[in-house]
Amino acid sequence: MSNGSKSISKEEVALYDRQIRLWGMEAQTRLRNASILILGITALTLETSKNLVLAGIGHLTLSDNSPVTSQDLTSQYYTHEADLGKRKDEQLAERLRILNPLVDVCARTVSDDELQQFDLVVVVGKEFEVVRRVNRACRERGVKVVVADAFGLFGFVFVDCLDVHEFVVETKKVEAKTGEPETRREKKTIQYVPLETSLAKSFGVPLRRMRRIMSPLIVIYQ
Repeated sequence: MSNGSKSISKEEVALYDRQIRLWGMEAQTRLRNASILILGITALTLETSKNLVLAGIGHLTLSDNSPVTSQDLTSQYYTHEADLGKRKDEQLAERLRILNPLVDVCARTVSDDELQQFDLVVVVGKEFEVVRRVNRACRERGVKVVVADAFGLFGFVFVDCLDVHEFVVETKKVEAKTGEPETRREKKTIQYVPLETSLAKSFGVPLRRMRRIMSPLIVIYQ
């Protein structure tokens, strides 16, 4: 987890002024104190980490010790020929620090025993066995997980916010009697399961109907 809550500096308020007006100071402060780990460096990782850094995430750790290859030059615009052979996580971290020096970006190998240091673990482009191991380890340590990958024009994302996740739904309606707008807030909960359990679930409907109500990519991924 992130080490203690830190208030936003005047420099950060000026830099993030536009987004603070959008989602408020409390949300920006929570983002400022969040620590995220991304396992796996792909073009999807690049887009995700770039947006997190520009938004003002507190701490971002990248972990992927595989080397940059010529194939990466065609899909990752922060990668150049001079980067060939470098560790992917170190190369991307170097570019991200230039984007926003106020964000702590590091690159290192992270073991399962260290996962509790993070508020969220994002797994990108990894084999199912790796994803299953990380998901289990995070659940044991109370850490939320996002699994994602992209294949050309297609992709998927799976979210595991542990057993029960609470959120608030806001609905705006016009009061019939007064004609004034009214905002109603309702607290709801959703039950999450590990990826392994989700993929093992039987939908209990004929294949023809499944094709109408969901993407065939779900079945292909299973």
